[in-house]
Amino acid sequence: MVFFTCNVCGESVKKPAVEKHYQTRCRNSEKNVSCMDCLKDFYGEEYVAHTKCISEAQKYASQSQGFVVKESRNKNAQKQEGWMDIIRAILDSSEYNLTPALRSAFQKLQSVDNVPRKKAKFENFVGNCMRLPRQQATQVWDILEKELNKMKEAKQAELARIKAEKVAAIQQQQQQDKEAEEAPPKKKSKVEEEPKTEEEPTNGTSSDFDWSAQLTKIVGKQADGIFLEKLRKKLLKKYTKHLSVEDLSEKQAKKFQKRFDKQLKLTEALQVDGDLVKVAS
Repeated sequence: MVFFTCNVCGESVKKPAVEKHYQTRCRNSEKNVSCMDCLKDFYGEEYVAHTKCISEAQKYASQSQGFVVKESRNKNAQKQEGWMDIIRAILDSSEYNLTPALRSAFQKLQSVDNVPRKKAKFENFVGNCMRLPRQQATQVWDILEKELNKMKEAKQAELARIKAEKVAAIQQQQQQDKEAEEAPPKKKSKVEEEPKTEEEPTNGTSSDFDWSAQLTKIVGKQADGIFLEKLRKKLLKKYTKHLSVEDLSEKQAKKFQKRFDKQLKLTEALQVDGDLVKVAS
């Protein structure tokens, strides 16, 4: 529950009671409150959108000493915040053509941070706490349920799209690997060339070592991604084998590191998240 301090009279007020406070004690004053946790000032109806604030641990954590508070994984709080997002989305949407009475009901709900998410409890809550008639409470619930289902469908469609893109990328890579394995070996030149210890560029752009394909192939085998250092070691092994040497020279090692960093950034099928490399979503 968010608490505010009235900047007119100094009284502490719970969020749901702010409206009543300015209708009674400070009725001749403009709404002007400060959050008791983050100390931020709110004017007019700005306080309505302030549904969640910092914790005590976050408030007093010493950033200068390197102490960082871990965010609490409160699933119930996350679900409640999602519920409030639905209420705000309905108010911002022109799809529902809300009557003044229904709009007023949703605006009141927006200022409450413990709205029930089950139909029976919701109807009892708005009937007892907000004095809404049963019929109007049912109308409000029906709109909430419609918007919730719409958001669920949109999320499922987005997840399906991401999954299809990942599957297509993996299949394409597998097909490329298969074609590379089945390709006939190149005929040896009549003139025996000297063995190469370093890759030589073709047309000044890139060598026959396919950096992007090799990176994607290694990462694609790891469902949850692969650590950057482990990916570097695996690719180094393939690169060394490609050059037909046991160990890289100092010059080759520097060249490998430089190309590794560059090609990892250029490979659109992958994304780097800190020390973890995953298939791009």
